[in-house]
Amino acid sequence: MMASLSGLVVLALATALQSAVFSQIRLLQGAADIVLLTLAAWYMHEETPASWVWAGLAGLMVGTLSALPWWLFVMAYGVVAGFAMMLRRRLWRTSIFSYLTVVLLGSLWVQGVTFAYLRLRGTPLDVRSALNLVMFPSLLLNLLFALPVYSLMDEWTAWFFPEEDVP
Repeated sequence: MMASLSGLVVLALATALQSAVFSQIRLLQGAADIVLLTLAAWYMHEETPASWVWAGLAGLMVGTLSALPWWLFVMAYGVVAGFAMMLRRRLWRTSIFSYLTVVLLGSLWVQGVTFAYLRLRGTPLDVRSALNLVMFPSLLLNLLFALPVYSLMDEWTAWFFPEEDVP
């Protein structure tokens, strides 16, 4: 119960930091997605319980703060969570490279879904400009902040989900 409550606090804190602090740190027009990084780190640790609820909650939290519809983030984060859970199940031991793979593909997925939604709504966006000004800079920022977020989530996991000693 305490671990689940702490997970909710971690997601709320990541959402607050993303909206207040990391939205101000821009590279061209791209910004880091700290909630995505937190979710990916959550799902890549073997000790943490993998549940779709976390992706749904993260999507709802980010969706309430965004001008885009909430269901877009629930769907996008759900796909990222599914990919991370699939990797976690298939690999014997997950590593930092697995996490970076989830971050790389997840960032491209979330940005791509957002771009596709805006294009379908009739927003005149140039593909080259979107890639060069938003998607690739956001991806670079996500990769830059990925290691600190992973190490913080590693400490949080060790605190709330300690490994049992086998005699």
